[in-house]
Formats: sequence, C-alpha cells, structure tokens
Amino acid sequence: MDLETRYLAAINVPAVIFKTFRHQPEVVFKQGKLLTAAYAAILQEIPHPAATLTVFRHSQNLFSVCLIHAEYTDILGPILLTDVTSRRPNSTDARTIYLPQVLSTYSIPRQQCVDQLLVLAQLRHLPLDEAAITAAFDQAIPSDQFNDKLILVNFEDEGAHVSYAYEKALKTAVELGKPSMVHDAFVGLVNSGRIGILADGSNLRNIKNWGIISTSVTLRAAIHAGMDFDQAYSLNDHYVRTLETLTTYDDVMSGIETMIKDMAQRVHQLKAVHLSAPVRRAYQIIMNGPETTVTVVQLANQLGLSPHYLSTLFHREIGVTISRFKLLVKINRAIEILQTTNLPLSEIAAILNFADQAHLTREFKRFVGVPPNKARNNPHLTDDWHLYNFTSINVG
Repeated sequence: MDLETRYLAAINVPAVIFKTFRHQPEVVFKQGKLLTAAYAAILQEIPHPAATLTVFRHSQNLFSVCLIHAEYTDILGPILLTDVTSRRPNSTDARTIYLPQVLSTYSIPRQQCVDQLLVLAQLRHLPLDEAAITAAFDQAIPSDQFNDKLILVNFEDEGAHVSYAYEKALKTAVELGKPSMVHDAFVGLVNSGRIGILADGSNLRNIKNWGIISTSVTLRAAIHAGMDFDQAYSLNDHYVRTLETLTTYDDVMSGIETMIKDMAQRVHQLKAVHLSAPVRRAYQIIMNGPETTVTVVQLANQLGLSPHYLSTLFHREIGVTISRFKLLVKINRAIEILQTTNLPLSEIAAILNFADQAHLTREFKRFVGVPPNKARNNPHLTDDWHLYNFTSINVG
C-alpha cells in the first residue's frame, strides 16, 4: 500500500481509487460501505475534459471529491461538512440528515476537509493549493446521486408539524410488531414535513426533543399492543438517557430509528410467544407479505403439515381463518398506503392483489366501515381500527 493510500485509510474517509485500463475503470482500493456502483456513477458524472479536482454537491452540505492523477481517479465521500448549512446566507437553515444504515458518510468541518485534501494533493504531487480547493467547493457541481438516501430537515422560525398519517404509520409498525416496517415509516415521517421548533438556539437540541417525543408516542402504541406499563416507562427512561449522550444529528436520527425498531421487536416477541411454531411461521409469512397470493396448501407444504391441520390450528390460535387473516392484513396495509401516499385506488388494488378497485372498496368498507377515499380524507376515522380487533391473539 503506497503512502497516499495509507493516508486515506488513516483518516478513514469513505473512498475508492479507480485505475483506468483500456478505457475501463478498475477498482484498486476501496473503503467504506458505499457500493462500488455508486462510485462508478459519480465517475461517469465527471465533466470532460476533466479537471484535476472536481467537487460534487449532493445537498447543501454533502459532497463528493474527485482527484485525477495520471490514469488514477480518487473519489472521496460522501463528505458531510458539519459547519455548512446553506449556499445563500439568507436562505432557510437546512440540514441534511442521513440514516447511517443506508448511507455511510464522513463528517468533518469544512476547513479540516480542505486541509486533508491539501495534504493528499501534495502526496499525489498535484498542483493544488488551498485557494483552488476552496474554489472547487464553492463551484461544486450539483449531483442527485444520493437523493434516494437523504432526508432534508428544515428548521424555520415558525416551525411546522410532521404528517399525522406518517406518525400513525410509525405507530402501526410498533403495534403490529414489525421492525421491517419501521424504516420506511420513519423516513416517511421525517420527509413528510418540517420538524417543529422544540428548542431555542440549538438544532441538535431540537432533534433530540423531537426524538424524545417520537419515542414516547410510539411507546404508547407498544403499551396498546400489550407491553407492560412498567417495562414501557423503564424503556422510555433508557431511550431518553441514550439520546442525551449523542452528539451529532446523524447519531440522534439513527438512535431514534433504532429505538423504535427495538419497540417493534419487543411487541413482535409478545405477539409470537403465545403461538405454536407452525402458526407463528404462517402468521409471519402473511404479515410480511400483505400482497401475497400464497394458498393454504402452499403454506402447509412449506411447513410440512396437512392443509386441514394447519387451517384448524391457525383458526384456533388466531381466531379467524387463514383466508380471513390474509384479507385483514391487506386491509391494514391499504390503510397505511392510503394515508402515506397519493396512489390511486386502482393502483393500491393492484399492489395488494385485489381483483380490481371495486373489490378493494367493497372489502375495505366491510371491515373499516367507510370507503377508502373517505378514510384517506379523514384519517381519524381509522384511529381505532386494528386488525387485532378481529382476532383472538393473546398478546400477554
């Protein structure tokens, strides 16, 4: 490993080094969690003829840096500049918040980043000085390479409220005991609107306060699903203490998501503990795929049981037939989609494998009491609806 590569490893920045051979880039060094394909896409964005240094701006404070030397190209990032908030002095103060499970970044103050790039340029014998590096950041090329992995949170003087529908989706994920649903609901909740001002002067304090409120609200959903009160409030104290120890926006956001997933997992264990192994497995298969068309025979074959025995066991422990439970799970998913998207009913029906929109509307009204469009326009009408209202599952 040469000195330049050792330096990249030492500062632990996500990075890749491409060597171009016969016009084809080949990876000779890589560190960090970002997929090679993402770096290759950035490589394709470099203008031609290429400058020695190119900086891409993915958001107001998230950058990738490309250094070209002979047949090699170094791509560093994504780099989160912690003291950069806006391109215009008078624009809204906005922060990019990413979920570390999705996008691994390197957080650093701007001047320290410039200094590190200056050292790397000298190691590479590139004719770059501090002014050239600073200018490259000021003239960074916009890139949407990571748009699907970013959350933009704006803090404005008047604040704002997050979407009721997404908050309900997050609570539903906990009530159902489905950690896999938490991530999408969490991202949707943050993306749904601006987080209201909950503290003066400090955006980090604001995020922490929002996190404390979010975990408290979702804990109530866990209590509703059967969690013991003392356990819930002990967890709440633990979550608050944990959030208070965190020092960056990204760590706080990651912490909030992790805590809500923890709640959902605990509820899942509560719901599953009273089910026999085959019923629990069938239950999980249906819950994890609301759109599934799996039949009783197919379920029974997967579990090595006769269809009659599985049907009898499932009905006895869940309180409804497998077919009825599949329909309840579809209706539950339809409520979530209605309240968190603008998808037309015809598309929702197709996603959930209803025969057509009329079939969805008919079954929805039968179980919820109102048609889908009315539920979408008046989300409070489904506040008390829960698929477990139709079952006899013992949640402890």
